[in-house]
Amino acid sequence: MLKLLITHKYVFISLMLMMSESINNKRYEWWDVAEKLARQSFQLRRESSLGTAFMASQAFEHKSKNRHYCFATAWHVIDDILEDQKFILFRHHDKLAVSCSTDRIMTARLGPEAFDLGFFFFRTRDNLLPPEQMMPVRGLKTFPSLGEDLGWYGYPGSLESTPIFCRGTLASFKTKPHCYLINGIAYPGMSGSAIADQFGWVIGVVSEWWEDPNLPKIPGMLQAAPSAMIRHVLEDRLGARILENEL
Repeated sequence: MLKLLITHKYVFISLMLMMSESINNKRYEWWDVAEKLARQSFQLRRESSLGTAFMASQAFEHKSKNRHYCFATAWHVIDDILEDQKFILFRHHDKLAVSCSTDRIMTARLGPEAFDLGFFFFRTRDNLLPPEQMMPVRGLKTFPSLGEDLGWYGYPGSLESTPIFCRGTLASFKTKPHCYLINGIAYPGMSGSAIADQFGWVIGVVSEWWEDPNLPKIPGMLQAAPSAMIRHVLEDRLGARILENEL
């Protein structure tokens, strides 16, 4: 089932939840989840830093044949990206490299200052990913459970262009800012990676490494921004409405 998110003059296409927010009960093998994330995830190569981003939505203009892509990532990965002249989106899955000029993109911060999540939009005539292959994003009414197994796929800078897939468990729900704490690891360059559950839903975005300042000798945990904000912004802030479309 494919859903169309319509915002203003563009049609943002994404595999979203039904309006009832019913959750798919099919449990995938982790190798299958990793393969799905590999198609949707890109290394974001800036002039001075590396990060990870994943395709959250896409649109198609029939008249111009342009495709408009919305990528989600950690805000600190792109907060000053407009100061660059260009950046590269690289996908190891098929060795695809897309050069993006910053004078043709738009960025948007999601949530308050402490909420490390953002969008960037750009257009091209290239078909980067068939919409039916995009992973669904959990909405505001459903959240992962404590102890639930999660996996994430990103591009650590120490391995240059080689991605890795990691797994861990949801340890806690943190406030100020609202985020997840996950028993797992992430390396520099993996900020912005999509985090998925074993049912094939994107549930969060890798933000940073969290450590308790009062316990310096205790290993830290991965901090992630909930993906519900992504859907909230697309639907509520951008005036999107969901249509069902059989493909």
